[in-house]
Amino acid sequence: MTAPLISIVMANYRGAAYLDRAIASVLAQDHTRLELLLIDDASGDGSAAIARDWAARDARLRFHEMPRNGGAAAARNQALDMARGEWVAIVDSDDLIHPQRLSRLLAAATRLDAQMVADDMVFFSQTPNAAGRTLLQPLQLTCPREVTARDMLASDDPAKPLPPLGYLKPLIARKTIGNLRYDTSLSISEDMDFYLRLLIGGARLMALPDPMYLYRRHSASLSYRLSCKALEAMLDAQARLSPSCPPSLSEALETRRRALEHMLRYQRLVDDLKAHRWGPATIRLARAPGLFGNLVESLQARRKRMKATQNKRKYPLSLSLGATGSGATHSVPPPPEAGACWDMQPADPAAEISALMVRHAVSLETEDEAGAWFAWIASGNETA
Repeated sequence: MTAPLISIVMANYRGAAYLDRAIASVLAQDHTRLELLLIDDASGDGSAAIARDWAARDARLRFHEMPRNGGAAAARNQALDMARGEWVAIVDSDDLIHPQRLSRLLAAATRLDAQMVADDMVFFSQTPNAAGRTLLQPLQLTCPREVTARDMLASDDPAKPLPPLGYLKPLIARKTIGNLRYDTSLSISEDMDFYLRLLIGGARLMALPDPMYLYRRHSASLSYRLSCKALEAMLDAQARLSPSCPPSLSEALETRRRALEHMLRYQRLVDDLKAHRWGPATIRLARAPGLFGNLVESLQARRKRMKATQNKRKYPLSLSLGATGSGATHSVPPPPEAGACWDMQPADPAAEISALMVRHAVSLETEDEAGAWFAWIASGNETA
């Protein structure tokens, strides 16, 4: 039976420093029947030349250059309009994916009867405190877990125990997407909004424990940027979405609305302080004293980041990876069949490998197939 065509959507904006490796990780997949739809959002940084060079060497890469910068949502919509595959995968232009990622996601989708399936994301960076964890690590998954619309909404609230599930990069059945497109008014949280609308429409999303996506964290990442305009757009998008939601989501929607409004109040306070508008800032604090606690937390987090960036020295470390009993210095679980349960949760060892790579000059060895499977995580951090 012919393997289904998978369309990989890759929006790029000024990602020339990382684009070559991102493209290579997609085109090196063991599922070879794919098309990489690389949309450059008027970068002007050499990204287009990199994309054209790859396209000349591999016909699976289809390149489109946007006439003007329109944001990630518009770029992804362009890719969706071009997509010919039965499945669509989202990969950012500064990230890396495991060579078996697409084949395992596709097999898991079939096994679990899911229209959307996502894997765990390992954070990597040149900055120690930005690496060394995974997105789904708080859930300590050993088996696939269904993610509902309620989960997606709750995960956007920092007060909830769920990790931010809108960061996931799922494989999605093309027929499930249909004519649905990203909301171009959103510069932040456009993924979460898109996934939420798919879930409300009846799609089933399964999150796998498999750590197969390396998520690069750096100062230029859009994910780090919030603004009053972005938060206002998020509130407007939810207001448009709410009438189509079932009553069972009313409480979750209201909770997220309040959380977004609090974030907006805080961002307005920060803008006042940066502009030395002491009067309006004082009034905002008087009306919402809880914002003072947010300021303290923000300052503490900033000091922590600055301290982490100051320690750049790396010490040598010999690291061997393998299953328990293999003689390896670091034990990793062997990956099961796609979509099946792991013998032990893989997030902790994956996070540990990422942490060691950013803090040490690592000499890496693998003891068995399990070690070789996890060694890919280390290779991503070598040139973070």
